[in-house]
Amino acid sequence: MVYVLLAWSYIFLTAFLTGFSLLGFLGPGLRRSVTDVLMAGLAALLVYAQVYSLFAGVGAAANGVLTVFCLLSAVRFRRQLWDFFRERRKGCGPGKLAAAAVLVLVMAYGTSRGIMHVDTGLYHAQAIRWIEEYGVVPGLGNLHSRFAYNSSALCLCALYSLKWLFSEPLHVVQGFFALLVAVQCAPLLSVFGGRRVAVSDFLRCGAVYYLTVLYGEMVSPATDYFAMLLVFYILIAWLDLTERGEREAEPYALLCLLTVAAVTVKLSTAALLLLVCKPAAMLLGNRQWKKILFYIGLGVLTALPWLIRNVLISGWLVYPFTFIDLFCVDWKMEKGLADFDSKEIQVYARGIYDVNRYDTPFLRWAWPWFLSLKGLEKAWVAMSALGMAAGGIFLGKGALAAVQNRREEQNAAAVRRSDSSGSPSGKAEPLQPGYGDWLIYGAALAACYLAWQFSAPLVRYGYAYVIALPAVAGGFWYCRGPGSGERGKKLFRVLLIGFLIYKTADLAGGMAERAKEPWYIRQQTYGTFPAYTYEVDGVTVYVPKEGGQIGYDKFPSSPWVQEIKLRGEKGQIRYGFRKKE
Repeated sequence: MVYVLLAWSYIFLTAFLTGFSLLGFLGPGLRRSVTDVLMAGLAALLVYAQVYSLFAGVGAAANGVLTVFCLLSAVRFRRQLWDFFRERRKGCGPGKLAAAAVLVLVMAYGTSRGIMHVDTGLYHAQAIRWIEEYGVVPGLGNLHSRFAYNSSALCLCALYSLKWLFSEPLHVVQGFFALLVAVQCAPLLSVFGGRRVAVSDFLRCGAVYYLTVLYGEMVSPATDYFAMLLVFYILIAWLDLTERGEREAEPYALLCLLTVAAVTVKLSTAALLLLVCKPAAMLLGNRQWKKILFYIGLGVLTALPWLIRNVLISGWLVYPFTFIDLFCVDWKMEKGLADFDSKEIQVYARGIYDVNRYDTPFLRWAWPWFLSLKGLEKAWVAMSALGMAAGGIFLGKGALAAVQNRREEQNAAAVRRSDSSGSPSGKAEPLQPGYGDWLIYGAALAACYLAWQFSAPLVRYGYAYVIALPAVAGGFWYCRGPGSGERGKKLFRVLLIGFLIYKTADLAGGMAERAKEPWYIRQQTYGTFPAYTYEVDGVTVYVPKEGGQIGYDKFPSSPWVQEIKLRGEKGQIRYGFRKKE
């Protein structure tokens, strides 16, 4: 646990200084909260770690470059940094500082121990070690096809593994992301100070629920969890901007860039890119062509290292999807294997477990899949379906209202042209302020949910979607109905108290179960599993004996004996792997 706190201190300093420098470059008016600066820094470091991996292993040297950059940034922005913290120190009394310290300790406790996700033993730990030691290796997917999934989150994990410093690899980044989301949820408590109930409060409750579900597995660098934490952060931050009436395009554009980063973490978040419609419309409406090109360029730069890594690892631009076939390289993974992998992911998530039944119609697999869900997962999915219905009605009414409003505006313009002294009669009631914002936000939520439901509906792949849709739909109804009065505010506070007491008790019980585990100084290590070996051109490769898990230490590994060979000299694995002819 002490190791976790030390590593988090380093992450905080480097991510904050990186984010502060980035936002300082984009414009001083863009500096927001500490969490906003940290998330901007982490997104930039996602890109940095991937770029560095194209040339070398992401280890001590990569951290040395980062440290030098941060020192220079601290000197360059010293006055702005002083002003930033001096301004925010005014609202930080002893009570807030004590609460923050408790929250950090609770999250560090969860990050120091817990359940290591199965996929971490299968390939996450091995992928992180490959990035630490070699960066990117051509054809690595031929050794283990799951390396070709290429999540940028694992590059960030390699950057902050700090094995060179602690003599053992740490895996603390997941917990740091969870801590940021937990801090982002803290404004929920201000409703007890008289603040009006907002739609974002309902989504924050959903995020708190997810954090308690995730808490037992925060120790694991599982890419699905990284993606869901990023989605929660983006959705909550977007709602905050919308509900406070933000009229500048830049904050929304920056969140869209963070969404691009989320896509490099997990491709399943791509539907969230629909949110880009709002800043695009704002910039196009003001004819800000330079800014449009600037943000498009930043989006391309964010995704480009990830795409290059995809090609180097698998030979495909976006593995395991083969409809984009642009490259002819000797390490290219077989098309049939990629197609099989894609189908296997989907049938597994649908509870079918047989690739030959991939074409099973939705109505035949959906009900058995729903019955197989655990406990409250059924409730979340059912509420998401209801939220989709309610959202469809809302979107339909909004579209009709928009068309009607447009026609009335055209009629009014025609009347003004024909008679400057007249005015159109029977003018339709205008749309509510920000109605279009809600249309875009609701459409993005619906697209995310539908993409998840009809592709690979494993709950852990889309927990944020099945929580966000009913939470936002319910919050939208409540805040415009019963929650708008004093009685509604009091009811929300009572329900919130009950929810927080329940989740605190649940969390405390889980913490007590692991209190005897000896991870108060160090962090729980990756698992170790029995294996046998085979050779590939003089290189010893480990294969798990059973269950497919191999861990971190037995390196390199493959899931079974592969028919592959080295691309370079005997024993030189940095040149990569290819299939035997």
